[in-house]
Amino acid sequence: MDTEKIPLPVLVVGAGPTGLALATELRRQGITCRIIDRSLDRPAHQARAVALWPGALDVLARHGTAADVIDAGLRMGAARYWSGSRNVATVRLGDWRNGGPTMLGITQPAVEAIMTDKLRQHGVSVEWRTELVGLTQHDDRVDVRLDGPGGPEELSAAWVVGCDGSHSSVRELSGIPFAGSTYTQSFILGDGTVSGAVPRGEAHYHLHPDGVLVLVSLPGGELRVFADASTVGSPDTAPTAGELQRIADERAPYPVKIEDLRWSTRFLVHMRQAAAYRAGRCLLAGDAAHVHSPAGGQGLNTGIQDAANLGWKLALILNGHGDAGRLLDSYQAERSPVAARVLRAAHQQTRLWTVRSPITRFLRDALLGGLGASGALERRFIPNLTQDDLDYRKSPLVGPRGGRRAIGGRGLPDVDVTPLRGGVPVRLGSLLADPRHTLLIMPGADPVKPLAALEPLADRVVPRVLVARGSGYGEPYRVPGGFAAQGPLRGAKLVLVRPDGYVADASTGEDVAPLVAPLTARGEAPRVRA
Repeated sequence: MDTEKIPLPVLVVGAGPTGLALATELRRQGITCRIIDRSLDRPAHQARAVALWPGALDVLARHGTAADVIDAGLRMGAARYWSGSRNVATVRLGDWRNGGPTMLGITQPAVEAIMTDKLRQHGVSVEWRTELVGLTQHDDRVDVRLDGPGGPEELSAAWVVGCDGSHSSVRELSGIPFAGSTYTQSFILGDGTVSGAVPRGEAHYHLHPDGVLVLVSLPGGELRVFADASTVGSPDTAPTAGELQRIADERAPYPVKIEDLRWSTRFLVHMRQAAAYRAGRCLLAGDAAHVHSPAGGQGLNTGIQDAANLGWKLALILNGHGDAGRLLDSYQAERSPVAARVLRAAHQQTRLWTVRSPITRFLRDALLGGLGASGALERRFIPNLTQDDLDYRKSPLVGPRGGRRAIGGRGLPDVDVTPLRGGVPVRLGSLLADPRHTLLIMPGADPVKPLAALEPLADRVVPRVLVARGSGYGEPYRVPGGFAAQGPLRGAKLVLVRPDGYVADASTGEDVAPLVAPLTARGEAPRVRA
């Protein structure tokens, strides 16, 4: 493909968190893109997603927005499960690694506003009221038709990525099936001024025989009310404060007063996943590829990590590096199983919410109580929700020692490292925030040969030399005493870390060529599937 003949490398369709994260990652990688959205604008008051977990916050940290997002959010301290008047289980949240929040309560519009500002700093603004109305795929491009404020527009893009939600135009125009099912229950939610016995920083789940009632504290002192409301109100209208009040009166064991609603909505919950994440030069991310129950607050987080995974791979392809087919195959191979697990977990939680039979409720309450009392809820379920140590070991893009997060219990401790040429100590994890791959030259390895081999790859790989003692070579960082890699990285002299923080592979020798081979081989451009 001659990219000089393609006016636009990437068209991002959809300006929610997934699209914003993808466009930001592309710009970090030096790739030109446009981002469009058919909406008039993103309503600042309507917020379905209200939770961010460490995996998504890690992406935002690489993009330079995590600190602002955390400042705008509310650190959640606990989730309490009620059955009738009994608090049958409590999950303690608190801080996660390095003092970050396990769960951050923040509305989606607040996250989007911060992400939009960062993208604007990269020179890209969202093009609102601009809809994708048609596309035609070719071997080397996608011809698209847009309808925007200035009228119809035709252009060609090397790649089109649908981040445009469950009703994705990209998915439909590409002919990708979106199979699944819809829950029989109708759900409602509303945000506003609500007084009740829900402490700041807590979420309460009331598992009532008539349906679930969830109360979540929000930044700014407001409260979210979410409920199964199949028998309440009209299925075609947003719930009123009175309808939500009636549900709260019936299901909460303590007084709840809904004083004012800022917004409310009624919706059905779907469980669907795209049959493929790519058709030719069109790809899917976020809700365009997978939708599920809001249980666990995973949708926003999964979409942001889809974008982080895809962005650097597209950048390599557009810059003529790596095997395009292998890179693109790895996107679905890595991200589709994650979404499938999220769908299953959300479905299981939703089933727990909606059991009706007294015997089943008794067994559920006993199970929750036992798991809560033993701490098993925190140990077993919270790590799955955080999504910060995913398993990519079956990916075609990682080697035998790759596939897990570089920083963590299965890899490297996030210790303070000190630049030997002067400067203040920094966390090891911060050395992995470069948009390029990072080659860690571990203590005890001779850095001369790897550093020389990396010189022609300076646009793709940045080296970091770690030493335990001495002056080192290059620009070394001293690690503290006792520093040691764990798991598959134990004994490694070279560790290659991808731009998303996951290990590509590691070596017990000092030959860097096998590690960086996937970044140097150029494969045949992918063909449009028939």
